[in-house]
Amino acid sequence: MQTRRSLILSKTSRRGFTLIELLVVISIIATLMALILPAIQQAREAGRRTQCQNNLKNVALAAISFAETRRGLLPPYGTFAAANTAKTDVFASHSWVVDLLPQLDQQAIYENWNFSAPFSANAMRDKSIPVLSCPNDDTAVGIDGGLSYVANCGVGDGYIDVLATPAPGSPNDFGHGWSFEPLAWSGASTTAPQIAANAELTRELGVFGPKVDCLSLTSGVAGVPTPTDSTNPSSANIGRIYDGAANVILFTENVNAGKNAITGGKSFADPSLRSCGFFYGADAGTQLTYGNLTSITFTPQGGITGNRFINQEKNGIDGAAPTPNSRHMGIVVAAFCDGTVKTITENIDRGVYVRLITSGAARPRGAAGISAEAPLGGNEF
Repeated sequence: MQTRRSLILSKTSRRGFTLIELLVVISIIATLMALILPAIQQAREAGRRTQCQNNLKNVALAAISFAETRRGLLPPYGTFAAANTAKTDVFASHSWVVDLLPQLDQQAIYENWNFSAPFSANAMRDKSIPVLSCPNDDTAVGIDGGLSYVANCGVGDGYIDVLATPAPGSPNDFGHGWSFEPLAWSGASTTAPQIAANAELTRELGVFGPKVDCLSLTSGVAGVPTPTDSTNPSSANIGRIYDGAANVILFTENVNAGKNAITGGKSFADPSLRSCGFFYGADAGTQLTYGNLTSITFTPQGGITGNRFINQEKNGIDGAAPTPNSRHMGIVVAAFCDGTVKTITENIDRGVYVRLITSGAARPRGAAGISAEAPLGGNEF
């Protein structure tokens, strides 16, 4: 009898959590989650950044491998092939991505590519190739034809399109390239030596140039050969980067890549600079010197507007912001001509950033009005 009574008393003496105790437990859990979640998010971002760096590393090594089989010559950023046997017109053939497909383990896509037709007519143009996209780029990752990485096309004015519709410059504007816009670094280009010196300097203000297989370039510069074949290569030699391979950007991120804002098309194979390259825009009508290059008022031309520096157009329009732009907080991932991959802060000194673009601007030159760029040291970026 006594045992039964003690059991009843013990049962009735039990009780649950009070409301205050429950609230305390919930607040402790919330505090722990607030402390843990940022660490989880940082770990995820670190993982995405590492994947992006690995992808860009593979792209850079593919370009270097391509060059090694062609006496050091890198592919053009865009190829515009002859549309007829007389070579009086061209069509938009393909971007640097297509040239590197075999080195990116995409031999099947490469061998099924129709090089006799525009990229827009190729069924392979919208294949999804994971190595070409950054995990943070929601405009490219997992999307057919997606592209997050762009080639260093150097310094030029806003007229950057070949066969743009409508033409950004004139009906005969052939876009951005050392042969088409040798900017007047030494003042007015009135003599053959001045023209040649300006063209050569413009050529060394970047790494990649276009290949335009045309014999009737009214926009070409008299006395300056058109980049059409191996005798007049449009891009730099990877083994002869005068400014130092470790100091020159080869590729970088751009979340606005892979699309042409004029045509509206989206493909990694679009050879337009606005789709597959990045450049530093300058006003061709301004007297250009290295001293004022970073402060030149950029005159928007050919549909290209906005800020030329890192991450300033990361919320811009796809295909209308050919500059380095990333979804990584405060930085952009870049591959250099020696194959290394680094992160560059968006707050980098503007003069240093411009020097990271040029491939041979530190070369001493004898032409009047052209001074050599100051060489970069390893601790400057």
